[in-house]
Amino acid sequence: MVLRQSRARTAADQVHYLAWSEARRRAFQRHVVCLSRFPVRVPCKHLASQVLGRVLKRLPRDTKRRYGYHPWVVETHVGPDQDCTCFKAANFVHIGQTAGGRPGPDGEAEPPKVLYVYELDRSWRRRLGVARVEAASARLPHEGLSSETWAVTNFGGTVLENARLSKHLVKNSSMLADVVGGAIVAQTSHEVDEVESHCRLLESKEENSEVTPENILGPHRERTIERMRSQKVVLCVQDGTKLSVATRPAYGGLRVMESDQTNALRLPLHLTLALTEDGLPLGVLRCSYRAPDTGPGAPAAQQWLEGYKDVCEARRALSRKSLLVVIMDREADSFALYDLQRRRQDVHALVRARNDRPLTDGKKLFTTLKNVPETKTIQIEISRKTARPKASRRHRVARAEVRYARVELPDPRHKNAALAMYGVHVRETNPPEGEKALEWVLLTSIELCAAEDAVRVLGYYLKGWRIGDFFRVLKSGCKVESKELHMVLDTALQLERAATIWCVVAWRIMVLTLLGRTVPELDAEVFFKEMELRFLSDYAAQVKLPPPRTLQKAILAVAVLGGYQNRTGDSPPGNQIMWRSIYRLRFSTLGYEVWHEQHSQECPSRA
Repeated sequence: MVLRQSRARTAADQVHYLAWSEARRRAFQRHVVCLSRFPVRVPCKHLASQVLGRVLKRLPRDTKRRYGYHPWVVETHVGPDQDCTCFKAANFVHIGQTAGGRPGPDGEAEPPKVLYVYELDRSWRRRLGVARVEAASARLPHEGLSSETWAVTNFGGTVLENARLSKHLVKNSSMLADVVGGAIVAQTSHEVDEVESHCRLLESKEENSEVTPENILGPHRERTIERMRSQKVVLCVQDGTKLSVATRPAYGGLRVMESDQTNALRLPLHLTLALTEDGLPLGVLRCSYRAPDTGPGAPAAQQWLEGYKDVCEARRALSRKSLLVVIMDREADSFALYDLQRRRQDVHALVRARNDRPLTDGKKLFTTLKNVPETKTIQIEISRKTARPKASRRHRVARAEVRYARVELPDPRHKNAALAMYGVHVRETNPPEGEKALEWVLLTSIELCAAEDAVRVLGYYLKGWRIGDFFRVLKSGCKVESKELHMVLDTALQLERAATIWCVVAWRIMVLTLLGRTVPELDAEVFFKEMELRFLSDYAAQVKLPPPRTLQKAILAVAVLGGYQNRTGDSPPGNQIMWRSIYRLRFSTLGYEVWHEQHSQECPSRA
């Protein structure tokens, strides 16, 4: 173990946590000790955390005797490939990450490292003379959503090969959000340069290009993690879809998917969407466009495994008190996933089981759960449509029985080893005539001690249906598969770039749809600009709606503008109404703004 005085380059997250000025940093820097190396060669469980604890206990006394002063804080920088388990066990606090190192001889810069600190002296803030701040910034779900700031918040600071491209990305995403479902040339500001810059951004050369989906999504992912920090329970829903590009058979980098009879070219998209416990979208954590590897030795659920590992990476930036649940569909049902969760127990898994697995007692999973006595009877609202266009079902409220039990899955690699999970069985009792009874078997790592726990886990799984709504907004609302978009793109990477930008726009549309229901009394300014609210006030008075002072009332006025009937008994406006309403609001506000400016010039006294 090597300890030295902190001389690392100043990191923004470190400055935020320590809250010191440059003068105070120079005066008190010696009181912050840097743990620069901590190699443990012997594979011994809990050895690293034990060594850390003992060294930290005697560090203040030894430093005082050797150098004549007490250290207050220990900081360390951990590489992105490390799991940081020993630091968490020794009560280190995660405060953010570094900005990355300088480029080496090969031209590649050192990747950012994770920052952890340990408080040796609890009164160090008083000694330093600074106020207390949170270890990492947290963001409420409604912060940074306004029309003026959302693009800067979610795309600002993107690491691209050209700084000008990063600035253009912010402007381009804002313009696309104003013309949801249309091409960027449909924007009303007549900014020809911005349209050309958008095309240059998507058409950047693929060789050694930093314009990747990961870099484009990077700032939004960071804001998503900040929103996750404000929640006690976070649901991370994984699912996949295919983006059709049948209109461009010459697309480069695509493959023929065998899922339909047309042999159309399709781009696979596997996405992770973060939700609150109530189902409010917090953001997109991951977009992967790589087809799953089905070669020899590759796990059948490879994409789901990578998605789970990505959530585990995001988990490092959250409080240990927060509950993180990854919700996955039947394609993720694999022992490799459950074994990975067993090794990373700070992120829970919730999977709809596809395989009737054998258990350690010789029985089958489905049979065991069906024979468990009924523990709870609940009602589940089933929507009229499903994710598949050709399938249909009637809207109904299903009465279902819930059963749960602890099960043990045998480890195929070790005969005497077993993996403990909890199974939940849900079955509809009296389905309508002609309808198939709903029946699900869920496997989870969350401990179930009572029937209420099983019902709560089932509620988590039902919230996971939000990702189906997300894909509908992305395809039908944002029209990511439209011919207009394909006409200017030639390769799969270019389509991936465009789809990533539209994913963030689709998330914002969903937040607008659901936020008014979740937090109806929020001020309307959290989402709408001043001129938009002035137009909505006049429009609401004309159609006899309440003044749009709160977010719920403003969303109602916007929905009516988009065709919402607002009849007694109607459901709240949905995503389709909202993406149509946003488009109309933009053009209506433009006309209102032009009229108001002319009216002000003609009648200055009334301006």
